[in-house]
Amino acid sequence: MNLQESMDFAVQKIVEQGGRCLASGNCAYGDDKGNHCAVGWLLDATNDDLMYFDSDVEELSCSYPESIPEIIPENTEAFGDLQQFHDTPRKFSRETLRTRLHLSYGINTSGEHWEQWVDMGE
Repeated sequence: MNLQESMDFAVQKIVEQGGRCLASGNCAYGDDKGNHCAVGWLLDATNDDLMYFDSDVEELSCSYPESIPEIIPENTEAFGDLQQFHDTPRKFSRETLRTRLHLSYGINTSGEHWEQWVDMGE
């Protein structure tokens, strides 16, 4: 998948999931209920080291370069913003991050699932 396809897939999956992925009250790449954060949807869900990794995308890329899709370390800043887009519960912050993803990385964020995730915010 290219960057646009990866982001579209991740956002569609978090919308289908219906909410953020939290483990012990903190955002997580995955949990024991099958939920994932946006970036978590791009990872191997059977790899507990990845799913329960407790840090940002940049650190994930440095710690597990051979275990994650190449698109992630090639675009750590973009995926960091996508991670924030997922992690924030605030509608206003989601809209701001959606705009940043479009302006900074050329991601087409006009799709229905992008709008749905923003609207699902508080």
